[in-house]
Amino acid sequence: MDEVSTKGKFFRRFVRPYVSLISRLVIGDIFIYAGIAKIQTISLLIDEIEKYRILPGSLAVAYGTVLPYVEVLLGVLLVLGAATRVSASVSGLLVVSFIIAKISAMIRGLDISVCSCLGPKIGLLLVHSLVIDFVILALTIYLILYGSEFFSLDSLLFVRKNGTGRARTRKYLPF
Repeated sequence: MDEVSTKGKFFRRFVRPYVSLISRLVIGDIFIYAGIAKIQTISLLIDEIEKYRILPGSLAVAYGTVLPYVEVLLGVLLVLGAATRVSASVSGLLVVSFIIAKISAMIRGLDISVCSCLGPKIGLLLVHSLVIDFVILALTIYLILYGSEFFSLDSLLFVRKNGTGRARTRKYLPF
């Protein structure tokens, strides 16, 4: 019993902070890269969105115009560790919308074999982009469940209280 609790403490104290940090950085970097790549070619993005035939024309234009900026904003928030659970939640919802659109296109037999998810210069096969989406979704779920105070603005800006009502010290390091 003591060995199990020791392993649990080790995981919580030394492994989880690094997994959370790496998750934040991976998702954030992907979103920043994808958003910047799409900002440069918004008209192509809107054309890609319209190929999925899910959103009406005006909504596809609005979604395609706003999406790159939202991706960059979420990416920056995640990299900095600001509002981590909220930004991970919104990122997860965004990724779920991507997954639904891709699976819907596959089921309906639409002629979409290449996804420009990371911008027009990197064309991924639809199946490969789905795998990436599911990995990102798993990482966002991890961040939603466990948060990430390690090397984050959240840990600098907000002091959490322990069970006694007294403020506990900020955690800059996992030990």
